[in-house]
Amino acid sequence: MYYYSFIKTLIVALFCVGFSFTNYASANEVEADLVVQLDDPHIQIGSNFFGEELLIFGAFNSGDLSKSDIIIKVRGTSKSISVREKVKKYGIWVNSDDTIIDNVPSYYAIYSNRNIQRITAQDFLKENQIGLEYLKFISNEKNQTPSIYKEIIKKNKEEGIFIERYTGVRIVGDKLFRASVQLPKDINEGSYDVTIYFFDDQKLVDRDTSRVFVNKTLAGKYIYTQANERPLLYGIICVVIAWIAGLSVAGLSRAR
Repeated sequence: MYYYSFIKTLIVALFCVGFSFTNYASANEVEADLVVQLDDPHIQIGSNFFGEELLIFGAFNSGDLSKSDIIIKVRGTSKSISVREKVKKYGIWVNSDDTIIDNVPSYYAIYSNRNIQRITAQDFLKENQIGLEYLKFISNEKNQTPSIYKEIIKKNKEEGIFIERYTGVRIVGDKLFRASVQLPKDINEGSYDVTIYFFDDQKLVDRDTSRVFVNKTLAGKYIYTQANERPLLYGIICVVIAWIAGLSVAGLSRAR
């Protein structure tokens, strides 16, 4: 763990040195440009995967970051979920029919250097779905109650699938920024869009979009498939492995 953190710190340090050199070489150029780097755009999930931090760092060639604002949005592919709501019929509480909710992100995280409401206008946040309250779900029911949407957000926040951290972006000096985005242990396979918004005086100056790919290793994919598609067989295999392991330990104990 410490070794991995050291490697990430070294990557950021090398980036800072490289950016400083580039900035010095092009000192006479006025063009502003947002430079963004991800420490690992390809994440492998194995059987021993317990979550990971995605390091995002970068710089702005022009202006003073200490007087500006940054919002980072990480969003996974959208999915559909089926939910039921408690409704009162004939004096008793029963489950309603299944309601299909579309456009639910498989992962969603907002990181910024301060509260996003103070960074830019509400209309911009709504238009770009920046912030959990601005996520736009789609329902097959016309008169859908907002309570279901709130429950979806609450449940995903508790599981670490939805994240909002208004102090998650750190400004380093006046040119560099960095953020460590927490990826949960049960993150899904697929591509994740990482969008960085750079603001100056509540106005969008520049933005950058990168993509992170999450894939299971062969062993991890096999275990996941067996556990989800053949749960009975997977359970039997686990019991057999545990039984063999127990016999092996007992045999070693007798040998000693």
